[in-house]
Parts: sequence; C-alpha cells; structure tokens
Amino acid sequence: MEMIFGRFNIYVIPPLLSLLLGWVLALVAVIKGKMRRENILFSIFCIWWTLMPLVFVSHHVFRGDVERIMMVERAVHFFNVYLPFIMMLYLQIVFNLNKKSLVIVSFIISAVISGFVPTEYYFNGLYTYSWGYSARGGVAFIVFGVYGMLATIYGIFFFIKKVRAAASSTEKLKLKYISFSFVANAILLIFNIPAINGIDFYAFGNFMFIPLALLAYGVLRYRFMDIRSVLHITFIWGITSSLILVPNIIAYYFLKPHLGRLEYAAGFFLFLAWFVANYLYLKTIQPVIDRVFNKQKFNLQRLEVQFVESISILKTLEELTRVFAGTLQKNLYFRDVDIFIRLNEKEGFWNQSGKEITVDGDIRDWFIGANHLADRDMVLADPYYLYIRKKMLALLDDNNSRYILPLVQNNELIGVSLLGERLTLKELNPAETRFLNSVRTALSISISNSLMYQDLSDLKDNLENKVAKRTEELLGAMEKVEAFNQELTRTNDELNSARKIAEMDMMMAVNVQKSLLPAEPPETPGWDIALVFKPMAGISGDFYDFYVEDGELRGLALLDVSGHGIASGLITMIARSVFQRNFFRYNDVKLGSVVEEANRDLINEIENVDNYLTGIVLRFTDDTVEYVNAGHPDLILRQRKSGVVSMVNSRDRNFRGAFLGVREMDFPYRTLKFSVEPGDVLLVYTDGIAEGTNADKTEYGSEGLARALHKAPGESSRSILDHIMHDFHAFTGRAKLSDDLTLIVIRKK
Repeated sequence: MEMIFGRFNIYVIPPLLSLLLGWVLALVAVIKGKMRRENILFSIFCIWWTLMPLVFVSHHVFRGDVERIMMVERAVHFFNVYLPFIMMLYLQIVFNLNKKSLVIVSFIISAVISGFVPTEYYFNGLYTYSWGYSARGGVAFIVFGVYGMLATIYGIFFFIKKVRAAASSTEKLKLKYISFSFVANAILLIFNIPAINGIDFYAFGNFMFIPLALLAYGVLRYRFMDIRSVLHITFIWGITSSLILVPNIIAYYFLKPHLGRLEYAAGFFLFLAWFVANYLYLKTIQPVIDRVFNKQKFNLQRLEVQFVESISILKTLEELTRVFAGTLQKNLYFRDVDIFIRLNEKEGFWNQSGKEITVDGDIRDWFIGANHLADRDMVLADPYYLYIRKKMLALLDDNNSRYILPLVQNNELIGVSLLGERLTLKELNPAETRFLNSVRTALSISISNSLMYQDLSDLKDNLENKVAKRTEELLGAMEKVEAFNQELTRTNDELNSARKIAEMDMMMAVNVQKSLLPAEPPETPGWDIALVFKPMAGISGDFYDFYVEDGELRGLALLDVSGHGIASGLITMIARSVFQRNFFRYNDVKLGSVVEEANRDLINEIENVDNYLTGIVLRFTDDTVEYVNAGHPDLILRQRKSGVVSMVNSRDRNFRGAFLGVREMDFPYRTLKFSVEPGDVLLVYTDGIAEGTNADKTEYGSEGLARALHKAPGESSRSILDHIMHDFHAFTGRAKLSDDLTLIVIRKK
C-alpha cells in the first residue's frame, strides 16, 4: 500500500474527485430515486462519464508499467466508446427524444469503434509527462473523438430547445443545469487535445467533477432529492466525526504506553469505560451540533408547538384564519395566505370575506388520497400530478396562487389554503415543507371542531326559540284553563263515553299495528332469525321490518319512537312505509345516504309532531353488512371463531348519528361496513330490554345483553334468544316492563 500511495501526487486529486463524485451520484440516484427506470439510466450515465477519470487514476497507480497502463487504457476505452449511445438512450427515455433511429445508429457506431480499440488503429503508444500519461491515438481514436464531440454538441442544442419549450420555471432551471454541464464537459474535452498530440499540457478532462457537479445539482435538486441536504448532512457528519475522533486519538496517544502492561480483566473494563464515556460524550454534543447547524429546523419545530398551543384555545373560524395567515406571513414570508372552508355539502368553499371558490370533486378525492402540500411548478413538471394537473392548475391560476395546502379531517376535504408567492422569491426547503404539512393537521382538527361548535350553537339558538314559542303558547293555554273548568262537569259523561271509544280505537290500532309488523321473521337461505316483541301496553312505539327480495334477506330496520300510545303507534306505521320505500329505491347508494333521504321524507310527514325516533338500519350483501346508527344503542356482534362479543361501532365517536324526524337534527349519517362469517351472531334491540331493572333498581344494560349472548348456545337463533330472555327475566324478576321491548337475533348460516 505504501508503494502505491507513494506514487500519488497532486495531479491525481482531480480525477479522484471526479471518480468519487460520479459513483456517489450514481448510488444516490438509484437509492433515492426508488429504482425507477430514468434513475437507473442516470446512474449508468454517471458511471460511464467517470470511466476516463478511472484511467487517469490508474496512470498513477501503475506509473512506469507501460504494458499494464496500455491494457487498462484499452479495457476502459472498450466501454467508453459507448458513452454517446448511453447519452442518446438517456435522452430518448427520460426526455422523449423521439428519435429511436438515432439511438440505434449511435449504438452501431459505438460497436464498430469498440472493435478497433484492441488494435493499433485506436492506440499506438503513450506520451509521458510529469503529471502522468496520455495515450497516443490512431485513426479510430480520432474518429471516436469527432463522434463524441458531435454527440455532445447535439445534446447541448437538444437541451437548449427543451429549455425554450419548458412550461414551468422549475423545469427550465433543471434543464439549464443539464445543458451547462454538457457545455462544461465539451470545453474540458477540448483542452485534452494538446496532451493527446504530444504537447505537455495537463489534461483538463481530469476536472470532470465540474460538469458532474452541475449535472448533479440540476437533476437531483429538481428530480430526485435536494443536493443541499446531502451536502449539509455530509458536513454535519464530518463535524460530528471529528469531534469524536480527535479526543479519542489524543486519549489513545497518552494511554498507549500503559495499555501493554494491563491484564485482561483490567483491559476489558477499561474498554467498557471508554465505550460508555464515548456514548455519554456523543449524547452531550449531538444536541449542540443540531442546534448550530439545523437552526431553522429547530426554530420551525418551536414555532409549530407555539402555533398548536395558540389555536387549541380558539373557537371561531375568523380567529383560526387570522392566526394561521399571520404565522405564515411573518415566519415563511408568504405574500398572500387565504383559507377556504367547505361549510355544507355543496361544491363551494368560502373564505372569511365571503368569496367562494369551487374545488372539483376529482381534486377533493385526489387530496384525500395524496394529503400533502402541492407546488405549482411540481404540478407542471412531475408525472405524479398528470391525472389532476389541468384542474389543479386552473384552481391555482384563477386565484393567483403558487401553493395549495389541503385541510383533510375524517377522510373529508374540509378546506384548502391557497398560498401566493413568497416575498423572498425562494422555494420552500424541506424543513419548511414539513412544517406546513405538520401545522395543517392541527389546523384541520381545529377547523373541524370550530364547525361543530358553530353547529351546536345554531342548534341551541333554534331550540331556545322553540322553547320561547312553546312557553308563550302555554301561557295562553293557561288563561283558558279557568274557562275549561266550568265545562268539566258537563263533559264528564262525554269523557266516559269517549274512553270506551278510545279503548276500541286502541284495540283497533293494536290490531292494525300487528297486521303491519311481521309476526315471524322471514326464512332465508343465508340467515337464521328469531325475535321477541313485547309492547309495554297495547300499541307499541317500537317497530321492525325485514327487507326481502327474491327470497333473499336484503336488510332490516329497527326503530324506537319516543313516547307511548296511539301517536307513537301511528308514527311507527308512517316510518315503516317511508323506510321501506327508500330502502328499495336507493339500493345502489351508501346506506347512510338512504337513511338521510328517509329522514327527510319522515320530517315532512311528521313535522308538527313532537316525537322523534332512534333506530338501526342494516343492509346485507353476501358476507358484508352495512350498518347505520341513528342515536340508538349499539349493535352487538358475537364472532363464532373467537367467541368474542363486542359492540359494533366506529373509532370515531361521531359515528352514532342524530335522532330521526327532527328538522334541526338533519345531519349526515355515517355508514360502517364489516364482514361476517357463518356462525356469527348479530343482536339488535331497543332500550326497553337494556333499561329493565331488578329489585335494586340496577339496569340490565347492554353489558347484561353482551354477557348473556356470550354464554348462549350457538345452535340456532331461537336457542340464543330463549337463553337471553331467560337471563333477562332471571335478572328483573317480576318487575313490569318500563318500555316497549324488542329483541332480534340474526345468525349467519
């Protein structure tokens, strides 16, 4: 090794730098580019470009051994003559050269020249200089030089044409770096001509790292990765390494004379102590290094914490918008910052000034799937945005914006922030991009909470107005009570007669209700169903319905009307018709939308009635169950394989929807899908069974149902139902029902 390195001199530094930079770029392009075809081609191009620096390094390694140097020259040049072909192939695939014949011709020319490389027609000797060697070229070598120069000139003009046609500033800048690198390469190759012809002039082709650096910054900065980040990380690594190595070298220098006299055990403990000391030392200096060399990163992290803390106490959209815009304008120097929020189910988004923009459905779906900051230049240049490019550019251009920051919450695009140019005219660096993507998550949550707070405030105001109106009506009614008292004696007999008529009406209503509700569950090939239906007194406020089509169970509904008596019973009849009609009419949309449509029809039917409804609606498709809950006790599921009994609900606490039949609560309903397997059991019930109490006034509850279901035999739905009812009666004893009781057991066959 000493013999080899002893032959090195200062002239070997340029080719070594070129070789190292080319191979590092090739490796980074493949790793950071995720093995895409264009990245692999760029990597090959970098390696081929560094073949000549490899030859110059070999001159210094084998200095004086002419035969071996000539062997290396011929071996490397055998591959080097294919460089124009590699360049044409790169232009064809990455930059759409659209000249396949030119690529083929370049390969043929390179192949023909490679056949002459081992002969005297290519190399016929060496020129020896103080700085190294230069091969003496023959006719074939001159042909290759002309051929390579023509290919380089063609590449320069190709990229100049591409620069003029580029649509975005980012694309133009990237292409300019590439064309500059080709120009630099051509100039350096021209300065190789004197040495090739026997003139003692250092071969400037050894400075290949200059065009490589230009090419790296242009391509990697705007295609693969940020080269500044690489240099920054490398610099920090070098500082950290030196701060560790230097103290260790000094300590080793002073301890070396004593190490040989230590016994094995003492040496082991000394090594262990040395390791612990290095660990503690590194742990101490690393934060200091990070604070010095990543100052902006730490500032942005601190700013992120401050921003999240400030918006956590805000309630109104106006305050959130003001704080967010102020933070971005003050710290990231954005000229314009605006937030547009979707306030209802329509396409429009509004800002605090009342301006409306329309965000296309494709853009909303795209941002839900690709939830990150979008830059106008990247939208223009990156194929990743091809599907949505035209619509997104139109949105940016119509609002004179450079960036779009999506605000996504609960898998919905609730708003967008449009950002203009920065006052510094600089692009966002990775730390600033990460900051924006982080704070928008907190902003999305705060906006969602603010919208919910506003909805609740509006609902509260509406309810207060309704209470005031009803109070006024009550006062008027009380004034009439005095007059009614005089009529009470006279109407007593009429009331007795009316009571008998009412009893007859009740019996008729009970019979009508019984005729409408299925006495027995349907028998279907996929499901085994059993039910129990016990009105508290006469007509029931509970109702259930099974939706069967072509002998297959398509769904069921179980609803509970508030209150008791004939009014509740009549509402069950109306609701049964409304839900059955909407279930079969909208069989190709989400079940939540079906319930919303049914609720609107129901509101129109019973608008002047004070009763409301809760309920569960299920839709069955093969082994899939769609489930919507409208303010009702949770569906219970027992899985056959695991025996686990659980409440079916979403992790989102807002899954359980609002009451039905109340115009002020006309909110969207969420749909939950889950799969069932043969032997799985579903339990649907009204609160009459959950609110059953024992002698100690302790409720049976959904927990009691779950325990009974867990212990119930699994042979049939009837055996499961009988076990649960037996357990319920054992718990409540002889206590009367406090509400209507309905329980449906559904078992997958």
